[in-house]
Amino acid sequence: MVRIFAFVCILLSLFPATSLLAEGNGGFSGSFLRIGLGARGMAMGNAQVASAADGYGVYYNPAALPSLSDRQLALSYSNMSLDRKFNFVGFSLPLPPYAGAAAGWISSGVGNIRAYNSNGEDVGELEHGLHAFYGAFAVKVIALAQADGNLTNLPSDLINIGVAVKFLREGISDTEEFKYNGSGLGFDFGLLLNLHRNFSLGYQARDINSSLSSNTNDIFERGSDLKNAFPLVQKLGAFFRTPLNGLALAYDFEWSDKGEEKHHLGAELTTAIAAGRAGYDSDHFTLGGGLIFKASKRISMKLDYAFVDDVEDEGISHVFSWQFLF
Repeated sequence: MVRIFAFVCILLSLFPATSLLAEGNGGFSGSFLRIGLGARGMAMGNAQVASAADGYGVYYNPAALPSLSDRQLALSYSNMSLDRKFNFVGFSLPLPPYAGAAAGWISSGVGNIRAYNSNGEDVGELEHGLHAFYGAFAVKVIALAQADGNLTNLPSDLINIGVAVKFLREGISDTEEFKYNGSGLGFDFGLLLNLHRNFSLGYQARDINSSLSSNTNDIFERGSDLKNAFPLVQKLGAFFRTPLNGLALAYDFEWSDKGEEKHHLGAELTTAIAAGRAGYDSDHFTLGGGLIFKASKRISMKLDYAFVDDVEDEGISHVFSWQFLF
C-alpha cells in the first residue's frame, strides 16, 4: 500500500491544478466535445473520470474499458433548444484478462439556420454538422506484468491506461452551392487507479493535438488555409462508494491550457432496479435517474434520463440514454 500511495502522490505532482486567469475555453473549436455524454454522466455533473466503466467510457476515460463486465451498446439522444442536436452511438467490450476496447460516434450540430447574401436577401437554410468518430483501447498494466510472473502481490486491475483516437469532421452546407468542410485528428489519454473496490482515482487528458483544418479557396475569392485548434483539457477525479447502502459520490477538477477551471460534483443512489442522481457542473445543477431491467434472458438494459439546466439562458436540455448489456 505504501508504494500505491507513493504512486498517487507522484501522479498528483505531475498534473498541478494551476490557477490561470485567461479567457477560458469559450470561443475555441471543439465545444461539442466539452458538453458531456450520456444521461448518467450528465446527471452527475459530468464527474465521471474515475467512474466511467460503462458504454460512455470511451468519452470520459478510455482507461475504464478493461473494467467493463459486459459488452455494451450505448445510445444517447439529447432534446435541446435552438434547433441543436447532440447524439451518440457506441459499442464497448472487455477483452479479458488484460484489456478493453470501444468505438463510437458523436453527432452534433444545428439545423434550420437562415442564410442571407451580401444584400441582406434570404437565400434559404444552412445545415451545420460536427462529428467525432472514436476508437479506443486500454490495458490493465498490473495484469500484463503478472502474466510474466511479476507484481503478483498486487490487484490485477490496480492501474489501467487507455488511449482514444478520434477523427473529427465539420460541415456547413446549403445542399446546393455552399459547402464548407473541415477535418482533423485528435487523441485522449486516460489513467484509472482502482485503489479499493469502493474507491478509485482517474485522470484524463482530452483533445491532445485535436484541431479542424480546412481550405476555403473554393468558397471565397480570397480563401485561405485554416487550422482551428481545440483547447487541451485535463481532468483529475475521484469516485467513492460510501458506507451508506447504494450511495456513491464523485468529484472531478478540470482545467485547460486556455485557463478555464471547473468543478464537477455528482451523487448517485442505486438499487437493484433503479437509480437517482444529482450533480453540479461548474455553473449549473443537474438531475436525473434511471431504470435497470432484463430485456431478455441474455440482455440487460439501462434506461437513463438527465435534466440539464441552462447556462446562458439558451434553454434546458433533456438527455435520454439507453445501454444494452450482453
